[in-house]
Amino acid sequence: MKETHIQELMELERQKSIIYFAAVETAIDEKIQASEKRMVHAITDVVTNAVVTLKAEIMVVRDELKETRTELKETRTELKETRTELKADIHRLEEKIGTHTHN
Repeated sequence: MKETHIQELMELERQKSIIYFAAVETAIDEKIQASEKRMVHAITDVVTNAVVTLKAEIMVVRDELKETRTELKETRTELKETRTELKADIHRLEEKIGTHTHN
């Protein structure tokens, strides 16, 4: 073979190797990108689930807080009624004591 043919063949082999390595790099890059996308989707799903769970827990706590406020209002009302009853009882006792001491 002529030297120019050998050089052309060697150049073609070099170009073939360059193309092969470029294809391998591209395949690796595509796999990395696909892996990154899967990771982003997985992390997004985890965060989304956490947000949904937190929202649900917040709603439960809000409902419990509303119930506690209602119970507190009821307890205050009962305390006011009891206080009024106690005042009336004290007043009656004072009147009885006053009546008995005058007799």
